[in-house]
Order: sequence, then C-alpha cells, then structure tokens
Amino acid sequence: MHSESFQKPVSKFNNWLMGCLLISLTGMGMNLFPVGFNVEEELGLHWLFQIRGVRPPPEDVVVIATDRQSAYELDLPQEPYKWPRSLHGRLVNRLTEQGAKVIVFDLFFKDVRSPEENATFAKAMRDANNVILFEKITTTSPQAHPVRGSIRTPPTAQLAQAALGLASHPLPTSSLRVNQFWLFDPNNPHRGTLPFLALQLYSLDLVEELLERLRDVVPTEVAMLPRGYHDIHGPDGIQNLVKALRTIFTRHQSLGNTLLGRLPTPHSAQEAENSRVLASLIRAYSAEGSQFINFYGPPRTVSTVPYFCVLIQCSSQRLGMTSPLDFSGKVVFVGLSETVQSEQQDRFPTVFTSKDGLDLSGVEIAATAFANLLERQQLTPLPLYLHFFVLLAWGVLVGTAFFVVSTSRLQHRSGLLIASLSGIGLWLGMVYLAVIVWAFVTQALWFPLVIPLLVQLPLGLVAALFGTYRDVNRQRLITEKALANYVPTPVIKPLARKIEEIRSQEEAVHGLCLLTDAEGYTQISEALEGNPDKLQALMNRYFEAVCAPVREQGGIVSDITGDAVLAIWPAGILTAELRKRVCLTALNLVTAVAQFNESEPEFSLPTRVGLSGGPMFTGEVGAGEYFTYTPLGDIVNTASRIENLNKQLGTRLLASHLVVEDLSGILTRKVGSFQLIGKTRPVVIYELLCRETEADTICREAIQLFSHGVESFHARGWDQAEESFRTCIQLRGKDGPSHFYLRLCRHYRANPPSQDWTGTIILTTK
Repeated sequence: MHSESFQKPVSKFNNWLMGCLLISLTGMGMNLFPVGFNVEEELGLHWLFQIRGVRPPPEDVVVIATDRQSAYELDLPQEPYKWPRSLHGRLVNRLTEQGAKVIVFDLFFKDVRSPEENATFAKAMRDANNVILFEKITTTSPQAHPVRGSIRTPPTAQLAQAALGLASHPLPTSSLRVNQFWLFDPNNPHRGTLPFLALQLYSLDLVEELLERLRDVVPTEVAMLPRGYHDIHGPDGIQNLVKALRTIFTRHQSLGNTLLGRLPTPHSAQEAENSRVLASLIRAYSAEGSQFINFYGPPRTVSTVPYFCVLIQCSSQRLGMTSPLDFSGKVVFVGLSETVQSEQQDRFPTVFTSKDGLDLSGVEIAATAFANLLERQQLTPLPLYLHFFVLLAWGVLVGTAFFVVSTSRLQHRSGLLIASLSGIGLWLGMVYLAVIVWAFVTQALWFPLVIPLLVQLPLGLVAALFGTYRDVNRQRLITEKALANYVPTPVIKPLARKIEEIRSQEEAVHGLCLLTDAEGYTQISEALEGNPDKLQALMNRYFEAVCAPVREQGGIVSDITGDAVLAIWPAGILTAELRKRVCLTALNLVTAVAQFNESEPEFSLPTRVGLSGGPMFTGEVGAGEYFTYTPLGDIVNTASRIENLNKQLGTRLLASHLVVEDLSGILTRKVGSFQLIGKTRPVVIYELLCRETEADTICREAIQLFSHGVESFHARGWDQAEESFRTCIQLRGKDGPSHFYLRLCRHYRANPPSQDWTGTIILTTK
C-alpha cells in the first residue's frame, strides 16, 4: 500500500515534468535556429500589427509626395528626377517661410544637370540651413545583414556643398518584408542614416545642453567637440558630430542610462518638450545599429501632402485635412509616394502592404523611422534571455494546465477530455494573446506569438492526449494482469475496460444492484479453522460461481466482503434490456451456486440474492491511504434489506418492483408490499422464479393461487387467504411465502390491523 501510494504521485510528477520540458524545450529550441525567429518576424509581427491596426502618427512629421498628381498639376514630366531643381529651391523657400524645422530630401540628385538650376536650389538650401540630402550606397559584396549598399555616392557637388547634411537610407532586406531600419550605416557604424540625421538636426539647438551633460560625466571625451551648433560647418560637419558622439556612447555602454537619469524635472511646457527630444536623442545614440519599425499604418498614414499643394495653395477639403497646411516646427520628408500600386516607383513590402498591392515608399519608411525615434516608440523585441524565459514559463503553464485536466475524472472519457483540453487551450491562448497585444500596443514590446500559440500549445494538447492514452492503457494492462488469475481470458479485456470506464465516472448515475449472502459460512469457517488453505480454495470456487454470471452479463463486481458479493450495473437509463440481463444474472447465479453445492455437499453454501435499482453514486470512497471503488446510495441499502427478507419469506431470489416491472421472458410473482427495516416508504417485492420457458403448469397454477391469496389477505379475508395459501403449498410441496402469509393470517385474525391499513407489511426484525 505504501509503495503504491508513493509511486503514484512520483509517476504523475514525472509525467508533468516530462510534458513541461517537452513543450518548453521545443519552443526554446526552435528559437536557436534562424527559422524560429524568421517565423515570428514574418507571421507573428504581421499578425500583431493587423490586430493592433492603425495608430496616429506624431504631428511633427509630414511627407511631401512627388507624385503623378503633382506632375500633372505643375505640367512636369512623370519622372520626378527630371523635374527642374529650381522647383525644389522654391519648395525649400516656401517651407522655410512656413517655419519647417528640418527638410529631408529622399531623392537622389546625381546628375549635374543645369548649373543655374542647381545654383537656385543650392542657394535655397544655404539660406534654410536645415536641409538633408540623400546619398546613395551600392552593394559590392554579400553582407551579414544584407543592405542596399556599401559604396557611398553623394549628390552632385554643387548641391552637396549647400546641404547641412548628407545621409543614406539603407534598409535591411533579409526578410520578405521591411521590418527594420538602420540608425547608422552598417558599413560605417558611426555615420548616421537619414532618419537618425533628421533627429540630430531636429535637436540641433539642444546640442550645447547635451555636450554640457557629457562634460559632467566624461569630460576628457568631449574636449575636442564643438561648443555648439554654430561651430558645425559644411555637409560633413553634422556627420562628424554624429561620429564623435556615437564613438563616446559606444565606448561607454552605460552612458545613456546615466544621462537619462540626470535629466532635470521640467517646470514648463517648453522644458518638458526639450527634455523629451533630448531623451530621444540620447536613446538613439545608445541604441543598436538597427531597430524594428513600429509602423503607424498603411501608405499615407503619416500626414502626406502632394508636392504641388506647397507651391499652389490647396484647400483643406482637397487635401482631406480638417485644418490648413502648417509646417511650423515640423520635419518634412520629400520623396516618391503614390496612391496607386501601378504608379509606384519606390516601394517596399511591409506588414501594412494593402490588399491591392500598394506598398510603403522609401520616404514613408524614413518618416516613420524618424517618428519612432522622436517618440521613443520603435518596436522592442524581448532580449534573448527574456525571450527564452517567456517560452520556458509558457511551456510550464501550458503543460501544467493540460496535465491537471488530463489527470481529472475526464481521463477515461475521450470526447469530454478532448473538448476540455481544447477549451482550456483556447482560453490560455486568448489570455496570452491579450497580454502580448496589450504589451505591443501600449509598450511597443514584441513578445513571441507564433511559436507559443501554434507550436507549444498544440504540442501540449497532443502530449496531454498521448500521456492520458498511455496512462489509461497502462492502468488497463495492470487491471488485466490482476484479473488474469480470477477471470477467464476471453472476458479479461472487456471487463478491464468496463472497470476503467466506471472508475472514471465518480458521479451520480442510475443503476441496478445485486447483493448476495451465503448461509452457513460461519459454521464452515469454524470447521476449517485449522485448514485455511482449504477454506481459501473452497471460497475461491464459490466466488467464481457467483461472479461468473455477473461478468457474463456485463456487471461489475464492486465488493466482496466475507461471504457477501456486491455487483452493480451503472447506466444512464434503466432500460428493460438491462433489467432483464440483471434478472438473468440472478437466475444463473442461483443455478451456479446450486451446482457448486452439489459438488461440495459437506460444505454447502445456500445463497440468497436481493436486487434493487435506482440512483447511486459511483466512485472511489475512503480516506487516508485506503480507498475502494463502491456504489453509495439507498439502492445498496435496499438491496441488502431485500436480500435479508429472503430469510423470513423462505426464498432465494427477491427483487424490487423497479427491477422486474413489465419484463418478458422472466416468471415472477408479487410477494407483497413491505416496509423494510430502516425504511419509511413501502417497497413492492417480487420473487424471481425461473425463465418462462422453464415453468410447468403446476408452477403457473400455484402462482395464480398465491396471487389470489395475497388479494384476499389485503381485503382482510383471512379464511379465503388461508385456503389459497394451503392449496399453493399442496401444489408446490414447499412454499416459503405461503407459510409466511399463513402465520400473518393467524396473527391478524387475533389482532386485526388498524382501519387505515393498506396491506403493507411492516418488518420489525431481520
């Protein structure tokens, strides 16, 4: 007992541990290979953006689109690179007049073209002193992280000298979609890209404050840097500043956190804005070379204005805006952006590529990347160690939840088990999805999605079902092995399966109950007191005679105590077929015991049988280390009382009215209505005599006489009743119920029952 009770929890612990390890290690193992991360990037990230939907971009960013509509309105060539550069000069002048803080051209001006046109554009850029031009980079060899370029090609010299800064805009292209942007050129990790340089230029008036704070922390590193933005000259001046600052931040890994911790508490709206921008710049310098883009939505989500509407006044209605154009204090990105896929010349597939194939353009991605840096809302994947921890914790949670369900009472009910496991899996998946979507939307944190929900969760379900099947099969094999010494081989498997099914119920059901008791067992056990082996062998043969008919009719031997046997037939509905099978079991049992008694005349064990039906609870009952599978309920008590009634009636086989009602093929007779010991309600009792095909004429005539006698007895016709019972005895030679009623007739003749007596016989002794 102690060994089994110890092994059972150990086995369950091992199953739980193995399941959790399988689920956790599978998820973690997939992330050790590129395929795992690629699946998360291509599917998981896409789904998260689709669930989140569009979010409003910051108002500080505007895209000016060199689109087909502007070419038509301004009577220009369809290709923007053919537009006169003096037109770009007019655009810069107009934006400067309206207070644009930074102007970024994501257009490549390579050809020399007309010096006069270039001069007009260059003068406008020098006057504005806030223009960044795009420089092209080209790939010459494969990269560890493929990018668009490794050789810098600046714009024409006349324009390059007039711009405040030059920067490239390389995009990682190792995946099916553009999901990341570079803050620094991957081939020159100290040179800022277009989005980063736009942020540096946007915060140029805060350079002095940044340098002062750096001098407090790393004074020797800042000695050679310019004192302020007025000391920055030429197109390389701003990039030289970026290079120097990036070198310092790279050299001192904790510098960014130190500076952020020393930012003063703002006391005005302007101070709060300056602190926000400065914090964004510090974080950008401290970041890795590339960042995941936190897209705002599909094309044109970032506020986009057609090129011609800057030069020619357009109404707010035509622009689709609720307020007039306002470029004051904003960063303006100029580049290719169309509204129709067929007209796109600069396009990149993203998570927000529309169903009609419209991609985000390069300038929109650059504007989005800058907005992410400014808002400090670029997408942040979990660090590798946290990524593994989430997969480990999720695996343990899924494994534990499925283990608890699979080891419950549903273990042997495959349909309900699968439904329950699927339900708990769906609930866990929805909760996990809700948590990571919340983190994605509110904190821009990217948790793994595909592997936990589409790999670990189904794997946990399969593992739970497999483990349950294995445990149930192992329990069945153990049961079959235990029954092998006592049960014929052909019925071992069906019986073992039936036992497991019944064990799994542990609930209130309807059923039929058969209880036996043997006469003379005490005397036999005393006689064989000195020979226990013979007593054991004798009782084994007796119990085989009793239990074999039960097994043959699909019953479960629930308990054997002393010489008594309890058998049950649990069922949802007490059908006539089931009741007939139980009655046949009882008749076969009496015959089998009679044969046993003939083979053992010295140790005869005449057996009484009681049958009852009704609701009962089936399951394990007990406490501490002792449990037994047994039915509970009034049905068992009633069967015991009915079996005991055989003593007074001189019968062998009695059943309640519920068991034999409207049965065909079984010959029975009603022996009366009895209020059994300990009961408050009467029970109509029948005696099972034999199969109808086995009854002779005398038997049927005796039954009629007995029924007539019982009717006369209920009508207080004691004389008529006595006559019927005596005639019945003469026909059958010996009839216990008739003798029982003869005694009652004599008693009631001398002591008449009360006027409200209905014929029920109240038993006061066993």
